[in-house]
Amino acid sequence: MHTLLVPGILSLFAVCGVLLFAFLRERRMIRSLAEQLAQAREQQHQATKKLSERSQIDALKDEFISTVSHELRTPLTSIRGALGLLSSGAIGEMNAKALNLLRIATSNTDRLIRLINDILDLNRMESGSAPLQLRRCSLQDLCQQAIETMQPMAEANGIDLELVPFPSTQPSQVDCLFFDADSDRILQVLTNLLSNAIKFSPAAATVRIHVDATPDSLLIKVVDEGRGIPIDKLESIFDRFQQVEQADAKQRGGTGLGLSICRSIVQQHGGSIWAQRNLIQGTTLFVMLPRAARSSDLSSSIETSATNEGSILICDDDAGIRTVVAEHLIRQGYKVLEAGSGEEALQMAGTHQIEAILLDLYMPGLSGWETLQRLRNHPDTADIPVVILSVLSSNLRSQLTGDAQGWIQKPFNENLLFAELGRVLHHGDGPTRVLLVEDDDDLASILVDSFRDAEVSIDRVATRQEAIRYCTGKRPDLLILDLTLPDGSGFSLADWLRRQPQLRSMPLVVYSGQELSEGEMSKLRLGPTEFLTKARVQPREVESLVLSMAHRIRSRYSDLLQTTDPAA
Repeated sequence: MHTLLVPGILSLFAVCGVLLFAFLRERRMIRSLAEQLAQAREQQHQATKKLSERSQIDALKDEFISTVSHELRTPLTSIRGALGLLSSGAIGEMNAKALNLLRIATSNTDRLIRLINDILDLNRMESGSAPLQLRRCSLQDLCQQAIETMQPMAEANGIDLELVPFPSTQPSQVDCLFFDADSDRILQVLTNLLSNAIKFSPAAATVRIHVDATPDSLLIKVVDEGRGIPIDKLESIFDRFQQVEQADAKQRGGTGLGLSICRSIVQQHGGSIWAQRNLIQGTTLFVMLPRAARSSDLSSSIETSATNEGSILICDDDAGIRTVVAEHLIRQGYKVLEAGSGEEALQMAGTHQIEAILLDLYMPGLSGWETLQRLRNHPDTADIPVVILSVLSSNLRSQLTGDAQGWIQKPFNENLLFAELGRVLHHGDGPTRVLLVEDDDDLASILVDSFRDAEVSIDRVATRQEAIRYCTGKRPDLLILDLTLPDGSGFSLADWLRRQPQLRSMPLVVYSGQELSEGEMSKLRLGPTEFLTKARVQPREVESLVLSMAHRIRSRYSDLLQTTDPAA
């Protein structure tokens, strides 16, 4: 019996030992899990704390950027506008020393404005608050416009700019090469790339733009003959505040943000950008952009308004030019007709009601000069305003236009196009009454002075309440509005105007230092509404836009009076 008891006791001890081991192991595991849980809770607390700190930093960053937008852009716009007025001879002729000081002040003001705008651009792109405004663009026109924009800088540095012809066996397709993009942003990329190429090229060098295309993509190459970029910096040059050499920022100017902005814009379009050293000399910057062909790309014209009354007639043998000009005009509310030759323009001018004619000078068959002369010799078309649309310099305007009322040089700037049309079409009794709502005395003075030779009457108020009292007493034809006012915001003023039956459709130009989202724009729109940003758009350009809008106001009022006249 004792023999059986001993094995039983041993078995019991063994089982107890196993259970004890299991218990201790589970206890260690529980302790380990508790420690891990405590660590996880601590990590979560730290992450929450960091997220809160990041939110606070982002809030401070947004507040700082908002302050920069208004507190720096407004005075800089005043300074730049004043310098522009001085340069235009507002106070008479100045001696060489004064002109040199003026040049230095203007150059450094422009540099500071570029730096502020570049910083704000990058912030808006990275935060997603700068959505693209996609529309149909002509690649050929954008390249030509970029070259035209950078031509003064190139001439000052002794550099030639060249657009290499598109390598196609069908040249007729080149001018009609379109793609969907934000044209202003793509133009910004092209001018930035040309600016860099000019700055780093020796005198007498040539900077070339090459364009290649497939049905699915576009390839743009900007080739310079400069010192080249070291291989180890071909990628880093697209980072913020990066220069090939430390002395470049001081010696050659620039903010070190241009290529970083280019990369952000190109990536927003779904494309890519990169740099490559040339085999012999210089650097090539490549931009690849996606494109989607449309059946309308190669058509001779685009759809125009169903009614032909009071139309703008575009006469140009280049279908691509007609398409782009027509799109700009239609987006601004104009009715458009197109003619591909002088003969067709004469026929349409005699059978349709035409407000004005945009006329190319160089056309096969009947030239622009001959077309203009025949228009003037016929009693039915003699009084139609004609604006020359030509590659020739506007310096030749007095020698070549003859009986034409205006001149726009190709590649055209759309603001100048609208301004020239507004100028030649301005009609009606008395000037257009404009109300400027701006609390900054200096900028208000500059804006008022910029209209001194224009056919508009401009009054200025500095607060929201003054604007309400003015609009209650007499309705302005057009409002120029700053958004930051001493006694409220421009948003609240727009909301008040919207609730007034006689004011809710008033044409509005928002001229502010703030960068606005689509949602904010929708809260401000009344009637025809344009959005301009201080420092990006100078007072002279505000004048051009207002004159264009003033013409459209008078045209619509004239139409309204004709349709409501009991004697009609």
